[in-house]
Amino acid sequence: MIRVGLCGFFLAFSLWIEGGPAVAKPVLVDRIVATVDGFPITLFELERSMRLSGSQNTEKARSEALEVLIADTLVRLESNRLGLAVSQEEVDMYIEEIKRANGLDDEVLAQALAQQGYTPKTYRDQVRKELLKNQLVARLIREQVEISPSQVQDFYEENKSDFAKAGAVHLRQLFFVLPPDASEEQQRQVAAVAERAMGELGQGKSFAEVAKKYSQGPEAADGGALGWMERGQMIPELEQAAFSLRPGQVAPPLRSAAGVHILSVDKMRASEYVPLADVQQQIRERLVGDIVTEKFQSYVETDLVEGHAIVRRLSLKPKAPSSKNDSSQSDADAQETSDSRNNAG
Repeated sequence: MIRVGLCGFFLAFSLWIEGGPAVAKPVLVDRIVATVDGFPITLFELERSMRLSGSQNTEKARSEALEVLIADTLVRLESNRLGLAVSQEEVDMYIEEIKRANGLDDEVLAQALAQQGYTPKTYRDQVRKELLKNQLVARLIREQVEISPSQVQDFYEENKSDFAKAGAVHLRQLFFVLPPDASEEQQRQVAAVAERAMGELGQGKSFAEVAKKYSQGPEAADGGALGWMERGQMIPELEQAAFSLRPGQVAPPLRSAAGVHILSVDKMRASEYVPLADVQQQIRERLVGDIVTEKFQSYVETDLVEGHAIVRRLSLKPKAPSSKNDSSQSDADAQETSDSRNNAG
């Protein structure tokens, strides 16, 4: 079955880690593993694609990787037939967006690409291939896909747990610095100050007032306000205490690696779900992406395959030439590669 390496109509700004384009100049290769309308796919391309994708060298993996390369070739030929093209400016804009979204400069991007086996040039070729594929998708498939409000609603209800918001508390704290290796005297001093602070709170003074007076934390000037804290944002012992309080309650002093904390909750926010209105566009794009991928897969497997001549010559364990005949065949394959690439150019 032809497998399509589809980036998707909605481009995700992350490094595309997949097999790169074919070598541009004629080279002597050990074997041609497939042809599409006479254009070759070489063993070199197949093995590089598998290496970049992290595939194991098994019969199934090699067969699947070959089908992806065949699909890529079919897409390129069909795009050429339809007159689709990607400009240098479009490639530049895409790569600049990747750099911006990931906080990369040219040097860091080049290092990241090198770790995946790419040079800046081969990555640009890969980006161009994916942008061309997306043009083909947009022209032939994307415009036919419509998502109704009811489909969005159904997806939201069926996957509501994906849109749940963790419970949160609006927290204040009194903080006293006490390192793990504090002496007994230091511990007694901090305990005494914490006791005085708790006493004043018990007398009815506001937490904000006491925090400004005693707390050593950076939020002391704001009355100890830490703001909204969700589950998972604090160390476990503090989180357990904070989420056990009701608004207006104060927890007894707690020790952490940094010091001593006295916590108070101003307000609570129960677990809730992100409103549908806030995520409906996200859901719509996800549904469109799923449908487009399915339709494009079908399009490649039927329309494109039936319209082109595909010859597979995959050998799972290619052997180096060991006879005159083998050497001649290898030379012939290399010549076919050179001729086909020149014709394609």
